[in-house]
Amino acid sequence: MVSAVLTSLSLVFVVAGLTLLATSLALSRRARRYRSGMQKLLQLGTQNLEPLDIPAAAWPVLLEAGWHGLSLTGEWFGHPVNLLLDDGLDELPPERSGALAMQIDSGRDVRLSLRLTHRANRGEERLFAEQMARVFVLLLETGLRARTEALSVALAERARLSLYLQHDMRNLAQWVGWVCSDFAACTDAAALLAAARRLQDNAPLAQERAHRLNAALGKTPVNDNPRQIDLRLAITKAAHLAGIEVTISGQAQAWIARGLLARALDNLFSNLASSWRETPAAKPLLQLRTTDASDATPEMVEIDFFSPWPEPGVRIAADKLFEPFASGRPGGLGLGLYQARKSLHEAGGDLQAVSSDAGLNFVLRMPAHAS
Repeated sequence: MVSAVLTSLSLVFVVAGLTLLATSLALSRRARRYRSGMQKLLQLGTQNLEPLDIPAAAWPVLLEAGWHGLSLTGEWFGHPVNLLLDDGLDELPPERSGALAMQIDSGRDVRLSLRLTHRANRGEERLFAEQMARVFVLLLETGLRARTEALSVALAERARLSLYLQHDMRNLAQWVGWVCSDFAACTDAAALLAAARRLQDNAPLAQERAHRLNAALGKTPVNDNPRQIDLRLAITKAAHLAGIEVTISGQAQAWIARGLLARALDNLFSNLASSWRETPAAKPLLQLRTTDASDATPEMVEIDFFSPWPEPGVRIAADKLFEPFASGRPGGLGLGLYQARKSLHEAGGDLQAVSSDAGLNFVLRMPAHAS
């Protein structure tokens, strides 16, 4: 009797052990299969796929994990999305299919609804499959948000450039207006010839500004590395472009990108040209000097000059001088001094101004040599 009981217990233990062994082997195979699926999903992240191509690329792995249906619907930048993937078999009744639903949004441009259906509502198969699905969803969200965030960054950068370009185009348009005014004011052949000669002198510089605008508005990269520039010559050309005759004392060279220096000088001269053009007696005097290097700062070049206020009675507070969109001129954009200062900052220099009842005293600083 005891022997029979022991024999029965032994059989039970053997069967239980074999069952546990078979179960562990099955779970081990399933775990290896899901681990392989996870690796395949993660590899998709290195393939630079278009975000909306990720579901189709991941579908074979999800199908192997037991997911039998995937739907992605909604809107992608105004384009309707209606992606349906299935295993080709008949749809299971809703009460028998395990569904995983998620909403993926990124701003107002992307609104997507994702739904995955599995043949198992519970159990280890569903547990493994759901973890794999969440990795897939994370991969999809990463791709979608990377695209929309890259767009946001690009738009922000484009907006920043537009501020520069808007004022650059205004400066160039202002120059065209001055040229037209000069020719319209000619009353004899001698005056007409003088205006034509001024236009001939300024045409190369205006053409350079136009080329720089076209390059910035297009997709052609602009190679504008810092170089040694003769400041006396650069100032004279920029002043002539604004229709101003200046007196320059001193001599100096600066290490700066040509475009940054041109933007700083163009904005300063165009902002202040009206008072100088209308009162020729107030010819501006610009002083060039070089400051010695110290432990804290390298050798710098300075341009110092005074400008009267553009119009009698027009003033702008000292704390508003370099603030964007704050203008002391009727109809002004309020970007000229801001852009001039920002351009010099990009070059490693600075622009400062001291306000008085008579006008503004500017000091432009920039590196004298390559650092």
